Amino acid sequence: MNNQKMLYMGLILLVTFFWGVTFPLIKIALEYISPVVFLALRFSVSAIMLVPFILKSRRLLERRIARIGITAGIFLFLGYYFQTVGLEYTTAANSGIITGIYVVLLPFISFAYLKIRASKLDVVASALAFAGLFIMSASSLALKNSTVDLGDILTVICGVAYAVQIAYVSKYSGGLDSTVFTFYQILTVAVLSAVFIPTYSTALLTLNTMVVFVIVFTALFGGVLAYFITTKALIYVEPTSAGIIFVGEPIFAAISAVIIGGEVLGPLTIVGGSVMVFAMLLTSVDKYLSHRRALTVSG
Repeated sequence: MNNQKMLYMGLILLVTFFWGVTFPLIKIALEYISPVVFLALRFSVSAIMLVPFILKSRRLLERRIARIGITAGIFLFLGYYFQTVGLEYTTAANSGIITGIYVVLLPFISFAYLKIRASKLDVVASALAFAGLFIMSASSLALKNSTVDLGDILTVICGVAYAVQIAYVSKYSGGLDSTVFTFYQILTVAVLSAVFIPTYSTALLTLNTMVVFVIVFTALFGGVLAYFITTKALIYVEPTSAGIIFVGEPIFAAISAVIIGGEVLGPLTIVGGSVMVFAMLLTSVDKYLSHRRALTVSG
């Protein structure tokens, strides 16, 4: 493995760390700002950060890029909306782990949408993921704690939306200007978040130092910078290899939830979360090995 590939694999791991850390940070910020207001500000800042880069593109006003970018942005908004609202009703650790279910759902969404057949391991991984989700929810179900259940359910919907968004982008994004395409996605999330502010019961907004820090951190490190790193890194690192690294996101989310948010992981959360992470890893390794076999045959 050459040094350049090792460098970019390390950068992908760094992005995964950023994404994991955002869960407890957003959880803290939601004490002072309502979820949809937070999304509107976060993605508005991200869109503004991208403006200097898209102005250089001659394809900014190309209708196809705008149409596909806006459509992908709608799916992305649904993912972030249900994730961020759900985060108010569940722990940062649970949110990070359950969000990762999109890794397991993606093969089945791809089969329904792209006609790409799911493997036997995908089926096994899916069953394991939902078993892990049940284990994680077992304690709250026993206590009849509906608020935690609501947060977990909303986060599952978020995972479905992310899987659909990835499948859509995979089908239609080929040959597009990636920077302009990403700008339209982010701008769509910002606009829809602003439109949907009235759907939330309270429009809480206290712009203290912590809230401003989280907005800027998620906009820059969890958004624009993460996009630039992954776009560049995927030139040198196979998507299947990157997928295995991305499985680290829920692990970083759980660890940072303990360190930053002071959360205590119960035994059922640890067991169920471990089962879900194993399911994600199983799916990713299956894709990686299939990719390697295909390269060997073609070579």
